[in-house]
Amino acid sequence: FGSQLLRSATASSFLRGSSASMAPTKRPATTAAGPKTKKAKVAKGPSVAKQCKEISSAMKDAEGYPPVVVKMISENLAVCLGDYKEERHEFQASVASMAEKILASIKVSIEAKIKESEETLAKADIEKAAREAAVEETKKLAEDKTAVCAAAKQEFTTTEGELKKAQEELKIAEKEQKVGDAQSVKDETKKGKLENTINAVFVPCKEGALEKAAITKGISELQKLGKELDFDTALLTSLPSALQKDPASRGTFDNVVVTNVEDELQKRLAKLKETLAEAAPAREERASKVATCAAAVEALKAKLQSMEKASKDAVAAVKEADGKSKAAAKALKAFGPEIKATGKALKDAKESLEDFTAGAMTSFTELLNRTKPLPEPEVPAEAEAPAAAS
Repeated sequence: FGSQLLRSATASSFLRGSSASMAPTKRPATTAAGPKTKKAKVAKGPSVAKQCKEISSAMKDAEGYPPVVVKMISENLAVCLGDYKEERHEFQASVASMAEKILASIKVSIEAKIKESEETLAKADIEKAAREAAVEETKKLAEDKTAVCAAAKQEFTTTEGELKKAQEELKIAEKEQKVGDAQSVKDETKKGKLENTINAVFVPCKEGALEKAAITKGISELQKLGKELDFDTALLTSLPSALQKDPASRGTFDNVVVTNVEDELQKRLAKLKETLAEAAPAREERASKVATCAAAVEALKAKLQSMEKASKDAVAAVKEADGKSKAAAKALKAFGPEIKATGKALKDAKESLEDFTAGAMTSFTELLNRTKPLPEPEVPAEAEAPAAAS
């Protein structure tokens, strides 16, 4: 088509120039000596200019061709088709050939529209049934998603209630643990303090392993602890004198005092250990209960988080399903008008094809195949009537 376009452009320039330079020629006059003749009458059809104008107007609807090309060819139709077929220059024939292809493409385009509309109408029942099925399907889907969403929200609400209850149970368990373990906590503190005093204060003082100042401080701590543990007052009073002496310098009384103090310390320590051992099972039970409640709370928190996501996903699914349902309903509602529009489009396309075929295409075919007519026959003039008899 590119080479034809180049040739057509050259032809266009050539044709415009030659058309302007062509001068009309006169038919030779009949000699006076010859007999007078009359031209046979020839039926006249539409003018070439009018037909070319009709063709040019139709070519504006051409698709797939550059508008400038269509314009160039349509503007030169009269120059090309105005001459008879056998008198056309090669360039004129080239332009006419391109015009023929453009007109053929217009016909093909109209016929394609007719075929498309006919196929659409032929499948109308199937399409309508499909859209009706889509409406029912999407409606059912929306209902299912709505039910799932409602269940997810209900489960979320239920889990929220379970979590609240579990948190209350955890608070109660922690309170019971705090109250139940209060005495044991105190006893553990006493036990730790007593063990530390025995090992870090009493034993070093007893063995004389501390400096005098440290021994004095340690004795003060032992007396204070002894008062807290209800030691005998006389025993506590005698303790400084006994511990301030070196172990080798202590007398019998001093050793008795030291031994009694040590015994009292060990008794108190053993008692605390016994008390703590007796309380241990109950403490373990309370601790286990707290751990169980805490685990239940964490599990429900995780479940609630999962339910929250599931609920949001369910809401999004409902929204999507509703959108599809509405779209399907809209498509079904539009089916009638669409079919009506397709019917009108088919009617218009058929009329357009009929008008195109009877009009522009017929005119082009006539002009394209128009040949030079045979010379007009000359008819002798009627002889003059003989002179009247005198």
